[in-house]
Amino acid sequence: MLPAPTPANEPERIASLRQMLLLSTPDEEAFDRVTRTAQRLFKVPIALVSIIDAQRQWFKSCIGLPVRETGRDVSFCGHAIMTDELFVIENALADPRFADNPLVVGEPHVIFYAGRPLKNAEGFTVGTLCIIDHTPRKLGFEDRRALDDLGCWIEHIFYGRELSDLQKHMLSELDVARRASMLDPMLNVWHHAASLEILEKEMLRAFRNKSPLSVLMIDVDHFKHINDEYGHPAGDAVLIEFTKCLRSCTRPYDSIGRYGGDEFIVVLPDTKAETAHQIAERLLKALQLFPFVSEDRLIEITVSVGIGSASFSDDTPEPAELVKRADTALLMVKKEGRNGIKIFQK
Repeated sequence: MLPAPTPANEPERIASLRQMLLLSTPDEEAFDRVTRTAQRLFKVPIALVSIIDAQRQWFKSCIGLPVRETGRDVSFCGHAIMTDELFVIENALADPRFADNPLVVGEPHVIFYAGRPLKNAEGFTVGTLCIIDHTPRKLGFEDRRALDDLGCWIEHIFYGRELSDLQKHMLSELDVARRASMLDPMLNVWHHAASLEILEKEMLRAFRNKSPLSVLMIDVDHFKHINDEYGHPAGDAVLIEFTKCLRSCTRPYDSIGRYGGDEFIVVLPDTKAETAHQIAERLLKALQLFPFVSEDRLIEITVSVGIGSASFSDDTPEPAELVKRADTALLMVKKEGRNGIKIFQK
């Protein structure tokens, strides 16, 4: 096996990458749209936005893999960033550089690989958009053009990535290891404590600016029944797919967290209750349009949503009080039969 080499400008490249506030951050719908498109377009099991850190490759978007990172030394993407051209391996088993690579001979069995190097705004190659298959295949001219176009799409997302001021400040003041410790390992959203920390900071900002703030408390209906009927692996898969759907219905500057096992919290800055209700309606409609399929079995997912809001011009609750408002509204939805939305009314 030939370990992934290191670019000549590695210190400058890593410094530029760290300034992007990209590593060990929650999933973002803008990136996932591209990898989903790549997976469908090329009919491959795996599509990734892989970011090459100092000692690892970390997947900003991860379709078809159960892990979020691997060692840089064994990575195909580590080789791909050494060139400005598409890096294509049609059959890794026939390539002496990769034939005995652990990612080839073991899971996830990378036999075909095509990676499009990705540059940031400063011109450094920070990772790749890559597609992977478990069998040998060729990549024709039109396919190469399509993968290049999708790579350009990712680079435009780099340039115009929209985070709230609070998200930028929070990510910049935390190192990569601390950010990683604040994420739910399965869903790659903020965990309970991190969600409450974000809410507290957003409330302070809303109070200073006298701007509205809303919170969604979301419960996956009858989740215990899903686990009992289909098994815990299917239940985990449902939560993963639900999280993707939730992310597609919220805005880039909203913060999604896993509040409990099957309960989620969404912090919506600069958002009145009526707008929060519209976001919740989008979620319920999206779940109707895209039911979840597990092993050829259809699992219908519905959710109950409670909304708590504050204007901060004449209403200054504590973070716990705003969560309590949303939770109270959520309980009202459950009492009325679930699969609905309620706004807390004082």
